[in-house]
Amino acid sequence: MSKLVVHAKIMIDGVSDTPKKDQLISIEDGKIVSIEEYHETNEEAIHANVVTPGFFNCHVHIMYPVGFGANKEFTLMEKAFYAQKHCKEYLESGVTFIRVVGTEENYDLQIKEAIENHVIEGPHMYCAGKVICMTGGHGWQEGIEADGKDAFLKAVRTQLRSGVDLIKIMATGGVMTKGVEPGNAQFTVDEMKAMIEEAHKAGRKTATHAQGLQGIKNALYAGIDSIEHGCFFR
Repeated sequence: MSKLVVHAKIMIDGVSDTPKKDQLISIEDGKIVSIEEYHETNEEAIHANVVTPGFFNCHVHIMYPVGFGANKEFTLMEKAFYAQKHCKEYLESGVTFIRVVGTEENYDLQIKEAIENHVIEGPHMYCAGKVICMTGGHGWQEGIEADGKDAFLKAVRTQLRSGVDLIKIMATGGVMTKGVEPGNAQFTVDEMKAMIEEAHKAGRKTATHAQGLQGIKNALYAGIDSIEHGCFFR
């Protein structure tokens, strides 16, 4: 059993109205077992100026290398190494939970499993897997293309079968797909409503990429749980 004791000069617990001072936090096997007023202890304590809960990053594409031009292509092996690097960097920056909103071939589910099985280190993950888009729509290269109610239901059910935590759909175009206008609406209200209701039936939340105003409105009318980006919302 591994044990760690932290003396927090200031502790923000996310529950109390004000920060607490001089707290002693005991951690066993990676879990907090007690928090109490600081006192002398036989254990050697780590002294920290400020301790906070882990941060959440709610919009992540875990396998996308950053800092390169849009035309540079990466192999799957390179993306895997970057994903591992990103996971480590999240933890080092204090991010302990990430919401992954789109990954080719549901690779985020495999990364999540690797973290849970202690193969690699990383934050807790909430995964959408492959996005759902219209044929030729934003993200079609890595997502599931669907047209018509039967195809929409099939796409959602396929993702649910894969074990995703979240259903991600594409209400508008985006800048990363060649030949697609970011401001244009893609799915209609009825099309999105069919997918959202199917996801909700299974107890899953829904999110949508939506940049243009009409696409944002369509998603809201359809009952979406979260709007991602919303750049041209006015």
